[in-house]
Amino acid sequence: MAKCMKCCIAVLFLGTILLTGPAGAQGAYPVDGLTSSYEAAAQYIIDQTGFTGKGYCFVFGAGQGRLAYELTARSDLEIIGVEGDSSQVDIGREILLDEGVYGSKITLHTGSLNSILKYRDYSAVLVVSDSIIANGTCTGYASEMYRMARPAGGVVLIGQPVGCPNVLSRTNLEAWLDAGGLNGSYSIVENPTDGLWARIDRGPLSGAGEWTMQWGNLGNTACSGEEGITDDWTVLWYGEPGPRVIANRHSRGATDQYKSGKWIIPGGDRVICMDAYNGARLWDLEVTDSSRIAINHDCGWFTLDDDYVFVAAQDDCHKVDVETGTITDTYHPPTGGRDWGYVAVDGDLLYGSEQTTNASVIIEYHLDGWNYSHLEYLPTVTSKALFCRNRNTGALIWTYDSSDGIGSNPFVIANPTICADDDYFYFFESYNPSAVSDSDGRVLLSDFTNGSNEYLVKLNRNTGVVQWRLQKELTFQHDIYLSCANGMLLASGSRTSSYYVYDFRAYDASDGSLVWSDDGISSGKISDNHGYHDKHPMIVGNNVYFKYKSYNLLTGSSLGFTWELGTSHCADSCASMTHFFTRKVKSGGGGATITSFSGGASSAQRLSEVIRPHCYISMIPVGGLILLPPFGSGCTCDLALQPTIAWLPQ
Repeated sequence: MAKCMKCCIAVLFLGTILLTGPAGAQGAYPVDGLTSSYEAAAQYIIDQTGFTGKGYCFVFGAGQGRLAYELTARSDLEIIGVEGDSSQVDIGREILLDEGVYGSKITLHTGSLNSILKYRDYSAVLVVSDSIIANGTCTGYASEMYRMARPAGGVVLIGQPVGCPNVLSRTNLEAWLDAGGLNGSYSIVENPTDGLWARIDRGPLSGAGEWTMQWGNLGNTACSGEEGITDDWTVLWYGEPGPRVIANRHSRGATDQYKSGKWIIPGGDRVICMDAYNGARLWDLEVTDSSRIAINHDCGWFTLDDDYVFVAAQDDCHKVDVETGTITDTYHPPTGGRDWGYVAVDGDLLYGSEQTTNASVIIEYHLDGWNYSHLEYLPTVTSKALFCRNRNTGALIWTYDSSDGIGSNPFVIANPTICADDDYFYFFESYNPSAVSDSDGRVLLSDFTNGSNEYLVKLNRNTGVVQWRLQKELTFQHDIYLSCANGMLLASGSRTSSYYVYDFRAYDASDGSLVWSDDGISSGKISDNHGYHDKHPMIVGNNVYFKYKSYNLLTGSSLGFTWELGTSHCADSCASMTHFFTRKVKSGGGGATITSFSGGASSAQRLSEVIRPHCYISMIPVGGLILLPPFGSGCTCDLALQPTIAWLPQ
């Protein structure tokens, strides 16, 4: 079972220290025989790793903090050092206090390095050693250095520059590494210019998933592909950011995203980048008029790859360096006077859609006169064209617009239906005149589907050429979704019967033919407005999991899987390969809950009794972790804690 939060707090505070403040001045330590060695070592470490931005660094055998001090002079790293000699720590603290950097940039702890340290796994992006430089001795265990380095980009870099007075031999360094129970491989550099250095690069955890679009990926499967989730977990860290910068939970804001250790949290007209493994707040970028809500009627407004976050805001799409949070370029839709709607990136290709200005709902101030509480009756945001640019240069590659429609007639595309596989886009478009002429770009589904004007389209996403366009009779009234996986397309949506009910249509992606369907799946509710209408299916391998039913994607046969009774209808769900994540009702509130697909409803467990996800997709299982931003913002229920939190499966 999960460890309770109370038991984790003491360990967590030892292992995660949040540091902020200005960089220190120079000249803290007296000039001696080690001065040039520390300067050269710090420069080599920064040059080799490129870690000049924010993040946590851990120093083994920190001494008086001299290496830590030189690193802060060359970077914004926040450094924790551990030293076994308390007298050295006392001296270092006094010096660093006088320099104004102790506690704000550098913290020194006294502790034995001859045992397992009381710090959390993955605490730092960079792990180094001061004692090797000063004394030529390898302090601590290589396995502990590896444990402390975060996956997906963490680096252990230890050694000596040329000229250190106490020289460490390569033989002794390798013997220490080999005897240290190291789980990763290392490389050695030894030459007259750089000296002797050992480096360990920590790759991603085995089976680690990612989440780079609103519904997880280009296929809108709401499944991260994560393979490392178990039924046991513990709190890894919790802290910033808090709920102040997050849209109200009822507003159904965009889902957070993750890739390669970087966790992007959407806030109010801003994107925040965190180190997912230790909670370091790497950067915070304000982007005016970016924060779309009512996202179940729209599409995501940012997307993530290894190098950049692409953030759509009205007619801009900002290309943001994922390491620094700096906007390096801004692209626009091909047609002037329209906003950038859909946004996705794959390799060198950046995809977008053109939509009517202000069609997307931005934060609460656009909700006047609408059903604010749970957004049942909002129309669907639509686009008038799709296009593709080179993500590096911005060069336009292709467009798909009204000239490509039936008889060159204009159309609108339902934003929540845009999805893609390896080679093609799929989406629903409508030629109904009342939908096409809609002045604000938000179209009622009754208009979108009226008069048999709705078509399912397959478009080559490398060339923009239509492969086929097929008329489909759709019954959806409230929400509409389209997902693709394993050669299949899955359309789903809700309507009002005696209750809110859902209909499913599964098509063969090769020719668009109907493979199976299921209509009238009842939510059992219509009497209150708590999100019974907006559930998005999860596609996990060849299985489809949905709050009220489950299917084999290829055949439509029932899996017989059912949700836990009492699971909250307000919040939507997402999946790893083995579990799904949602919110469970508790005394009028709803705690974060994990359920195993293999164990069924009886396996449901609370991740937390006191933290509430928001009213749409909140938690994401990625990178070997379970991540939850402070998406309970605005909650007045009985679950009062609203931190950012990461759980570590055991």
